[in-house]
Amino acid sequence: MFTGGFCFSQNIELDSIAENKKIQNAVDAYLKERDVNLKFYGFIRHDAMLDSRQTVDVREAAVVMWAKDRKYDANGEDINSASQFQMLSILSRMGVKIKGPDVFGAKLNGVLEGDYFGNAEGGINEFRLRHAWITLNWKKTQIGAGQFWHPLTIPEIFPGTVNFSGGAPYMPYNRNPQIRLTQKLGNHFNMIVAAISQRDFTANTEPYTNSGVPAGHLQFNYKTDNFIIGLAGHYENIRPKTSSGTLGLYSNERLNSVTGMLYSRWDTKHFTLKSEATLAQNAASFIMLGGFVGFTKPDGSLETYQTMNTQAYWIDFTAKTNKRLVPGFFAGYSKNNGVDKSNSDPTVTAQAYGFSAVVSGIGAGAGARTINYIYRVAPRLEYVLNKLKFGLEFEYSMAEWGDADNRGRAVTNLSDVANSRIIFATTFNF
Repeated sequence: MFTGGFCFSQNIELDSIAENKKIQNAVDAYLKERDVNLKFYGFIRHDAMLDSRQTVDVREAAVVMWAKDRKYDANGEDINSASQFQMLSILSRMGVKIKGPDVFGAKLNGVLEGDYFGNAEGGINEFRLRHAWITLNWKKTQIGAGQFWHPLTIPEIFPGTVNFSGGAPYMPYNRNPQIRLTQKLGNHFNMIVAAISQRDFTANTEPYTNSGVPAGHLQFNYKTDNFIIGLAGHYENIRPKTSSGTLGLYSNERLNSVTGMLYSRWDTKHFTLKSEATLAQNAASFIMLGGFVGFTKPDGSLETYQTMNTQAYWIDFTAKTNKRLVPGFFAGYSKNNGVDKSNSDPTVTAQAYGFSAVVSGIGAGAGARTINYIYRVAPRLEYVLNKLKFGLEFEYSMAEWGDADNRGRAVTNLSDVANSRIIFATTFNF
């Protein structure tokens, strides 16, 4: 009976292998006929995270923005001083790189990638689109179309943190539908020009879609095998509302914003050093401090808008002396400078808009709380065993909260709120 059962099981296994081989051969024949090559990639990741207090975060603290403001109960106890612990695997990712036949004398490539992060808090564990990117590559020119990293979010400059948020909210972090031209201007100089839309990284896409025009981007960089330096500029024109004011009248009020960024990377035999400096307006869609402020008068006139100004800086260091045991360090600082001018009319109501205002962190006007500045320091240690990697990181962050004025600045009743996070991540890359 045992032998018969073993043979039966073995036959099933052999049949399964043969069936899989048949399917693989059919797939290979299908792809060869259409002159397409596929390469699958991704990783399985598990995170364990402990925070010393409640945080403003995304997807059950997978991405931490800053520590929550103090909130006192009737006994004077800070309700948000409670710690939080979470384990998640939603960051696990899969993708496929596709090579197609030459078109117009260019190499045709594509990337399709997703993870289980979800597109909203209620959609956690659901599969979501990250990249859907098509490129045509000539010798000195590349044209790309689809959803990909925003040109201000540069993969080569991405910090090496264990925390999934990378350098956010100290760096622009966004993936956008876009059309992009990358042009080589010489052996080392490159130019990037892009027309960009918004999709997943804003609390409300309507101000961007109702503007009727895409955002514009221009970037220049210098690249060698061990050094990169670049300068980037981004321009947006949005239409926050199609009707506003106390009477709900038709509105074509617009808001213009300009963001500039300087970045660099230096690779040596012993370390990699990356850094960025960003002066941003309406930076909320980049998952940074900022947004814009709307001003409404009680006389029924339309709401008018001003962009908030944000400055942010970060540096990231990774040692390369040991391929198995890899230490690193991240430090970032960001300041909310509010809008340039406030409306001095005491009857005017000010309201802050943008992702930062929705999750809490940016506010404007009487009764609102807002952040003055934030900073973060995060030493890390990674242990790499071929395709398996363990990462341990300690992150200390500080946010200074205060009562907001009409410009969206923290001016009175200031308080520093700190959070300490320990994160341990296990990643199997394939």
